[in-house]
Amino acid sequence: CLVLFSGGKDSTYMLYQLVTLGLKPLAVTLDNGYVSEGAKENVDRAVRGLKVDHRYLATPYMDDIFADSLGRFSNVCQGCFKTIYTLSTNLAHELGVSHIFTGLSRGQIFETRLHDLFRHRIFDVETIEKQIIEARKVYHRVDDAVSKALDVGLFQDNELFTKIHFVDFYRYVDVPLSEVYRFLSEQAPWVRPSDTGRSTNCLINDLGIHVHKKERGFHNYALPYSWDVRLGHKTRAEALDELNDEIDVRRVEEIQTKVGYSSQSDSVSKPQELVAYYTAADGVSTESIVEYLEQRLPRELVPNRFVWVEAFPLAANGKIDDGQLVALGANDANEIEAPATDLEERVLEIWQTVLGSIRIGVDQDFFSVGGHSLPAIQVLARVNENFGLDMPITFLLEGPTVRSMAAEVERQIMLQIEAMSDEEVARQLGSNSP
Repeated sequence: CLVLFSGGKDSTYMLYQLVTLGLKPLAVTLDNGYVSEGAKENVDRAVRGLKVDHRYLATPYMDDIFADSLGRFSNVCQGCFKTIYTLSTNLAHELGVSHIFTGLSRGQIFETRLHDLFRHRIFDVETIEKQIIEARKVYHRVDDAVSKALDVGLFQDNELFTKIHFVDFYRYVDVPLSEVYRFLSEQAPWVRPSDTGRSTNCLINDLGIHVHKKERGFHNYALPYSWDVRLGHKTRAEALDELNDEIDVRRVEEIQTKVGYSSQSDSVSKPQELVAYYTAADGVSTESIVEYLEQRLPRELVPNRFVWVEAFPLAANGKIDDGQLVALGANDANEIEAPATDLEERVLEIWQTVLGSIRIGVDQDFFSVGGHSLPAIQVLARVNENFGLDMPITFLLEGPTVRSMAAEVERQIMLQIEAMSDEEVARQLGSNSP
């Protein structure tokens, strides 16, 4: 097997346990150009002590990948994860290895989006595994910096996803943080890196933490750590302690300049405007809101644009999702186009049910309005069920808008009708005459 090995506490514990089980792993580490020296020393000590083979994997395009990840997710971790998943899958295919173990994050319930499946009341293990494989297909086929910089041709083959299996170690091994630390202190030559923050082995991760706090208002590890607490892997105090990073802002800004990312909150290329988001019953005009505010606020504090939302979008922590609000505001500014046909309206209703009650235009990209891999599967499943079709998940990548999906649904229905006899058509339409 391959083991994704960052040298952090969780992946080190995982590597030792796998060797104890009798496996012969090839440990692979992503050298993204910012791995701390302390982390590299941990990697070298562990693989030397366990006598396992080890390779560093790298790409010269990491800065582009980091900038893209910051733009999409306000963190650098997503770019790193996808890079190591892509490089390791290619290596596994080359070596004929069928299993890749990952223990890079403890919050696997969050990281694998299992909570999305639970929210839709999907609890059957076999169904969950199939959904995760479908999600991996979408994940690896999204057009992003990784797909442009790395060889992703392998992921176009559907059989790859059943030939090479990712095993999330901490979905199967339930161990509290205190036990991980006890094991490492007594049985492994692991030392907390002194040249980086507590929650990372990577010097650039401070940039991701800094940008995420700035753009989204909370630490980017807060959500996965919350699952660790809920599952009993660590206490709330331990989680808060790990989130208590000291950020060297000057060094972070230097790295930000190097990777070429301009923070959304720092941008001065667009004119500044104060936007108000509101929910209200029918009949409330923006003019009446402006009049009300002008009586109570200085004129410069009265918003110059108002965006109506059916309901405020919430993040997983229960707070208002600022990122989605910004997207809704951009959508409103571009005059969201309403459905033109009954079919488009039915498809739009499915999107809104899966993604939540948000305004979506028929020409908006699925992934720009809060969609990701598992909601994509839910949308396709509901569309197929509603219209009696069997469209593959790849369709949503090729035509990720309500309009294009409705057009394909219509095309698929017409193909089915053309293949029917006159009697079958009449029966489907509930008519006695051909």
